[in-house]
Amino acid sequence: MNKRTINNDLKINFIRIKKTDGQQFIQIIKDHFKVGSIIDQKYKIFHEKESIFFPLVENNLIIEKLIKIIDKSIIFEIIPKKAVHRLGFKYSSLNEALNGKIPNSALSLIPKSYDIIGKIAIIEFEKPFPIPNIEEAIKYKNLIAKAVLDVNNNLQSVFEKKTEVKGPYRLREFILLYGENTSETTHKENNCSFKLDIKTTYFSPRLVFERNRISSCDIKKKELIIDLFSGVGPFSVQIAKLNDVKIYAFDVNPQAYNYLRINIELNNLIGEIIPHNMDVKDLVNPSNHLGKSLSNSADRIIMNLPELSLNFIEVACFLMKKSGGILHFYQFSEKPNPIKKTIELLKKELHKFGWVITEILSSKIVKSYSPKAELVVVDLILRHPS
Repeated sequence: MNKRTINNDLKINFIRIKKTDGQQFIQIIKDHFKVGSIIDQKYKIFHEKESIFFPLVENNLIIEKLIKIIDKSIIFEIIPKKAVHRLGFKYSSLNEALNGKIPNSALSLIPKSYDIIGKIAIIEFEKPFPIPNIEEAIKYKNLIAKAVLDVNNNLQSVFEKKTEVKGPYRLREFILLYGENTSETTHKENNCSFKLDIKTTYFSPRLVFERNRISSCDIKKKELIIDLFSGVGPFSVQIAKLNDVKIYAFDVNPQAYNYLRINIELNNLIGEIIPHNMDVKDLVNPSNHLGKSLSNSADRIIMNLPELSLNFIEVACFLMKKSGGILHFYQFSEKPNPIKKTIELLKKELHKFGWVITEILSSKIVKSYSPKAELVVVDLILRHPS
């Protein structure tokens, strides 16, 4: 009965042994292999008459090693069979899910973290990828992507981030590694839902705590708030979910604007959000009627465009109440002393338009941006001396 009929078209192969050899087989595995490197733990072991079937990991090299070890002591057969998932099973880590499926020399390829947006995982691999052979690189990337779904049972797709944010719409390029080929999803955050497409809109799940901080701060009833770079609405929606305010939300990307409108309807808001698809620099144009109506009316302004926020200080000054208002300013700043540099640059730019900082409410590093820079947020009160 010692034969191999491995069919790579089927999802999984089982090793069939006699029930009487079960304990011996388990002991051999314990003596020669790491836990989980032979039996695929996410599938059920099942019995049939006098036989027991163990689900095998998808690694022909390690199965070959197993065969050599048991060939003289246990009667076995490797056969393809439909697998049944163990209800509620979940790997605790990518390393556990990949145990026995990639060689130890490739373990360094596993990303230490990845982003999850709705039902989509986004992986960023080391660049350049340390495996020059394209076919081999794709193989390992796909195995790692599959492991991400094994660890996160609620996900449906894994994409690789191919570029950094670029262009006026702050978009990245992605390629599908594993799962369903859909880039649209619904992301849930702080009791809000956001429909979006990762390929046509910008969204960072890493600002979840920052958005919760802003939406939960001391916002007065009926405040007029302007979200200059709203995207699909993560700041605006979360603020309006908790506060009776009026928010003007702007984004230059028509796709982000369309999803913003959808997300306003998706969430049961206390406040009002008025979305606009436009370049906010147009607001300072004397012929812009919306700009005229909003001039020096804002109680609070959110500027979450950290690459270019300083370029829009004129717009913020044009919109802010001259008697004083709150600005939430986000900026990528170089180390060392990124917070100090952010405040100094902001003061210099505000001075050009005759505005001053009367109080810095808070300042902090939100997250690391690169080896040389940090994402900084400064909450401050501005006013015009006149």
